[in-house]
Amino acid sequence: MMNSPAFETLLDRFGTDFALWPSEEAEEAKALLAGSEEARRSYDMLLRVERLINGSIPAVAAGSAQKVVRGALADIAAREATPSPLERFRALLFAPLPRAAFAVALAGIGFAVGIAVGNPNSGKTFDTSGSVLTASADDVLF
Repeated sequence: MMNSPAFETLLDRFGTDFALWPSEEAEEAKALLAGSEEARRSYDMLLRVERLINGSIPAVAAGSAQKVVRGALADIAAREATPSPLERFRALLFAPLPRAAFAVALAGIGFAVGIAVGNPNSGKTFDTSGSVLTASADDVLF
């Protein structure tokens, strides 16, 4: 036989519709409701709460909910089909090949500038005669 605390626990879990309860517990709950004033008060209180909750839910026409969902999906598809210029730039910037090409280009520019400028403290110029260059310990900067 079911007692009031067990009834209230099941009532909180399954609600006031006994069709949603497990069949054995539903039969015991109905028997308890017939004989217990405390169980009837708990049941009636939860029934009022459920009515208030169900009464506060706005009524939405079946077609309008589908219309909103279709519109949202169409907006998503349109955004994915035509990315903004910023999104296209991000995709290009973060793609692996352009990043690698950009890094190689920067490294090449750095080497070219380094070779063209040389060591500004040496006072020597680049020898284009083709002869072998030698360096002394005085040429090395520490």
